[in-house]
Amino acid sequence: MEQTLTCADAARDLNESIAGSVKPADIFFLIETNATEYGGWGKGIVKTAKQSGEFEHYIKHLSQVPNAKILFIRRPQTNAKNVYIAVTNQADPKLYHALLDDYADLLQLDLSTIAPDTTPQINGQAMTTVDELYAVCTNGKHDPCCSTFGIPVYNALREHAGDEVVWQVTHIGGHRLAATLIAFPQGIYYGQLDPFNAEEIATNHKAGYLVNYKYRGRGSYGTQSFDEMTHKAISAAESHIRETAKKYAIASLTFDSVESIGEMQWRVGFVDTNGQTYQATVETRMSEPRPSSCNAVPKPMPIHTVSTYETANA
Repeated sequence: MEQTLTCADAARDLNESIAGSVKPADIFFLIETNATEYGGWGKGIVKTAKQSGEFEHYIKHLSQVPNAKILFIRRPQTNAKNVYIAVTNQADPKLYHALLDDYADLLQLDLSTIAPDTTPQINGQAMTTVDELYAVCTNGKHDPCCSTFGIPVYNALREHAGDEVVWQVTHIGGHRLAATLIAFPQGIYYGQLDPFNAEEIATNHKAGYLVNYKYRGRGSYGTQSFDEMTHKAISAAESHIRETAKKYAIASLTFDSVESIGEMQWRVGFVDTNGQTYQATVETRMSEPRPSSCNAVPKPMPIHTVSTYETANA
């Protein structure tokens, strides 16, 4: 009998590059719930919850924040109402936490306080700043690869980072790159993770470093906003520059500039802590149709070619 590869197996078999595979998002809302009124975490659960039911008004309230991404999180061993807000569009990203008495408290979140260098407030009370959180996609009802690859990584990461900072999360995008996770407060995306990567992810992030060969990109590059394809090109360039310049500390490079130099072509610049500028060119083309999800019709995917690495002295 012919065996069909899963979307994640196919991506690994194709040796698909994972850098430059992240959609932009400035603000992340992470809400603890098992969403029992919808029968658990179904496909598109956040979108479904926004349309009707208990969460409709809460999600619509949060959706007023521009460039925000709303996610549900859970841990099998807990059943509380934790909420986190990650503000990633600033030089020093922040992660805030509150334990709600009721989900209706989300309506008391002062949206004007969700801004760079401002602490969000719920019911007039400032949220607490926390140092780290790892959200591993395990939403198997969205795509089976998310649970098949995600749950072992979630369990391994709990051992190395601690139960209190590791959560399961609904679909974050890119299930063909499972296992996937987002590391906060920076909003850093990883892909094609296996359980043995858990220790290096946790150890490096605690020390302020990222694991570049598993790096997909990040949700935001400061206060500037870009269309999806430009954002992905910036991520691809960043990963290339980091690897070439051996700049693995998260704070060692800051986005500096992007310039369109042709159709689906960009010149991207980053600057290090000494003021040295690094530039790379990115050319993006669409692949032949390939599996983007299990049981879905194959479709073209972006392929980034990064070259012309240059430096300019400070």
